[in-house]
Amino acid sequence: MNKLLALLFGIIALNVNAQDTTCVMITPDELITFNYQTSKILDREPLEDQISIRVEEDEVLCLHLRDKKKRFRDITTTWDDGDHRHDTFESKDDVYFTPFGFGAMEIEISEARRRKKSK
Repeated sequence: MNKLLALLFGIIALNVNAQDTTCVMITPDELITFNYQTSKILDREPLEDQISIRVEEDEVLCLHLRDKKKRFRDITTTWDDGDHRHDTFESKDDVYFTPFGFGAMEIEISEARRRKKSK
């Protein structure tokens, strides 16, 4: 289901101009922001326990989770209208895109952990 969701986000993102795409890579020890078109690194900072990224209404977030081992991260998306969703994604080396056209949102990303939480 999560792969289907990521595929849907990817298809939506194909309709978006690259200048409206924010790219962030999260490794075990740093958060890297880079240019979508050139892959040039724009900013590097040490990783904190909880990561929060603001995505405006006319933007798409390209999120590259790059933990070195098989791990999982919880991602909470909260839209400005108060609607929210909680997802768990594999984070060894996967790329996810936020949906476009659903309004501005705040993305919170947890620390990497070894196992998926049981429902």
